[in-house]
Amino acid sequence: MVRAMNLGGWARRNWFLPVLALLLGIEFAFARATDWSRDGVAEAVILFDMCLFVPALYALCHRRRVALRPLLIRTFALALLGLYIASKLVPPEAQHLVAELSWARMAGWVVLAAIELWVVVKVVRLTFGGSATAEQIAERHGTPEWIARLMLLEARFWKAVWRFVRGGS
Repeated sequence: MVRAMNLGGWARRNWFLPVLALLLGIEFAFARATDWSRDGVAEAVILFDMCLFVPALYALCHRRRVALRPLLIRTFALALLGLYIASKLVPPEAQHLVAELSWARMAGWVVLAAIELWVVVKVVRLTFGGSATAEQIAERHGTPEWIARLMLLEARFWKAVWRFVRGGS
């Protein structure tokens, strides 16, 4: 009974995931049932759903529990993922808008990689600094607390390895 209540609470907090599974199934069925030799409206619909609607639903679901900066980064990443998924759903011969947006996908991945590298450097500094707690890391950088705990555990491990290699105490 407790697991059912935990699962129900989790589903209420993370309703985006079941909705995403449903939407992906609908998009896949829509892409398979569409006559791609006609107009390009279907491509625009898939792009709208994958690049705007799905990221907006994610932001709506997590707007109260995730800090603004991580929420924007994750939403941006989800929009890029949507562009990639759209390129797989729309047949190559029917890709007009997706082909026009290929530059945005590459530019977006570069921007996202730079942001993630910056976040990783900040988190590694905080983690290896020795004074950070899992709660501080989670709060400052929007990582889940259990991941922050694992990061601290790994930092302690590598500090111990470094001390051992140096032959110190």
